Amino acid sequence: VEYEPSSGMPPEFCEYLPKEDFLRTLPWLSENRSLEWLQENCKKYEKYFKTQDSLDEKLKNLTIANKQKEEAPKILPGGKVKKKQKPEILIERSVRNKRKCITTVTGLDVFGIKLAEAAKLLGKKFACGSSVVKHPTGVSQVETQGDFQFEIAELIMEKYKDKNIQEEHFFSVVKQKKSPLFKG
Repeated sequence: VEYEPSSGMPPEFCEYLPKEDFLRTLPWLSENRSLEWLQENCKKYEKYFKTQDSLDEKLKNLTIANKQKEEAPKILPGGKVKKKQKPEILIERSVRNKRKCITTVTGLDVFGIKLAEAAKLLGKKFACGSSVVKHPTGVSQVETQGDFQFEIAELIMEKYKDKNIQEEHFFSVVKQKKSPLFKG
């Protein structure tokens, strides 16, 4: 059975998709199916392909609409524009039981790093427990047992060179105050 790639459905069932999804499948359908097949099997959307010219016109409009579509800034109540989040990695060290430390790393997901993969890497590298924890604010972060602030930063820069992570992206959080981890 052949499936349409963007929807993952057989072409015979693309007719039953919502309009936006169907329009997304239309380029693939026009390439891989004949005009007669489209007219016969997609009666719900037959206005798009009564003739070959109407199909070509619709396809041309689709590609232009997709190119022009860019991310509009999110507008908050009151008309304020939401600022785009700066890419930063926060490293926080907290103490428990007077001598045990936990190093928490937040912000890796902004750079496209999988948190589970990073936790596994940190746990193996430093021979300690490391896991992904969901913070009460809803942010996922990596917690590592032990005091490894600078070592974690250096390891992340070394391991994820392709993500273009620099020293200026790292910040240390001490008593709710954020300061650059590498002063220089």
